[in-house]
Amino acid sequence: MTAPIGSSTTTPTSSTTDPLAGLAGAGGAMGKDQFIQLLVAQLTHQDPMNPADSSQMASQLAQFSSVEQLMNINSQLTAQASSGAAMTSAVNNNSALNLIGKTVMVQDPQIAVGGTNATMNVSADIPSSGGTLTLTVKDQNGNTVRTQNIGAVTGGRQTYSLAGITTGLPAGNYTASFALTDGNGTVTNPATITSLRVDGVSYGTNGASITSGGRTISIGSVMQVFGTN
Repeated sequence: MTAPIGSSTTTPTSSTTDPLAGLAGAGGAMGKDQFIQLLVAQLTHQDPMNPADSSQMASQLAQFSSVEQLMNINSQLTAQASSGAAMTSAVNNNSALNLIGKTVMVQDPQIAVGGTNATMNVSADIPSSGGTLTLTVKDQNGNTVRTQNIGAVTGGRQTYSLAGITTGLPAGNYTASFALTDGNGTVTNPATITSLRVDGVSYGTNGASITSGGRTISIGSVMQVFGTN
């Protein structure tokens, strides 16, 4: 028999309310307490004629236990990392204090012209292939005030006097940088190495720094300590 237009037939359906819905947090993440709530709810509302598989529940418990252990290990490692960073900072602070009054070699472009802490020499580590070297001095505003073409250099640490290139410059702090052109025309910038006498220490968000004649240099730039003047 054909059902008349406008009528409808209803097929009985069964709906099951999931007692576990809503217990998991946003994104499906859950903690220990939520997991226990889920487990209790599952046991409470399970079908007596079709109880939960005990081996499956044991597997879920084992997995949760493993995850919890990993989370605990991660928390411990994070705490140890924080403790290690604090210890490293303390060691660096003490090391910086021990440098006061000593002469150190640093990898830093800052130089001092004039005064008792004037920079006398600058050095650069040249690769074995060598090349053609140029030395440039800039003021604190980044303006080039002197340029010297040193010429062909061989590999190894090369040291140059600043006596000529800084003559006539007002006393103050400047930067000295190198440009090395190899046989293929490729230009690189070897780090500037200088020596200075440490007259103080400062502390900031990036850790300890040494000071010399108004210059502030990270303790991480220290390459060698020579001793007390």
